[in-house]
Amino acid sequence: MIKILGISGSRVKNGNMEALLTEAFSQAHQHSQLESELIYLAGKEINPCNHCNWCIKSQTKEKYCTQDDDMREIYPKLLEADGIIIASPAHFGRLSGLMADLIDRSRAFIHGKVYKLPLKNKIGGAMALAFFRGGGIETTLSSINLFFFVHQMIVANSGLYQLGAGAYTSPHGEGRFQQRPRHVVLEDEFGVLSTRRLVDRVAELARIVKAGQKLLKGN
Repeated sequence: MIKILGISGSRVKNGNMEALLTEAFSQAHQHSQLESELIYLAGKEINPCNHCNWCIKSQTKEKYCTQDDDMREIYPKLLEADGIIIASPAHFGRLSGLMADLIDRSRAFIHGKVYKLPLKNKIGGAMALAFFRGGGIETTLSSINLFFFVHQMIVANSGLYQLGAGAYTSPHGEGRFQQRPRHVVLEDEFGVLSTRRLVDRVAELARIVKAGQKLLKGN
């Protein structure tokens, strides 16, 4: 069984980012023996990393970080996943502050007393949306991919966006406000297709890695 985890970094509940990630993960049903889960950070408490070095000195198997917030539920899901898709809206040309806080808190998986690079060789896929063309899709994808690289993960892309997958929340990416439909991003057919293909690619690579790991254990 392959496990794919998707995380939306938007503060807007039932917004375009959540809709895009949910639509992308509908592709997971096309794969046999694949389990998927989505986490929406909207409404969750994700505090910034304090760089207190508690994880370096005092981390235990059960307690990843000294802060008691919603990251305590996300850490184990990251560990369980074979593939992780990080999705963020572009805010001022880069990923959201909420997603940046989650990424910073993954420091507990880099320098932790117990957990040191536990995400290594997992598959990572970056997803972004922006209001208009040039509004930060590529820079947001790049920031997310840096997270994957630091954790020594394997980076996937959709084949349509070189850095991952992306879509626009205005018609044709022209930056024109449109109140209806609620989820304008789903009208970006090319963008939606890129996110579905990203899910396919993450699942494909996760199977390859897991099969290779099983073979190595057998030897």
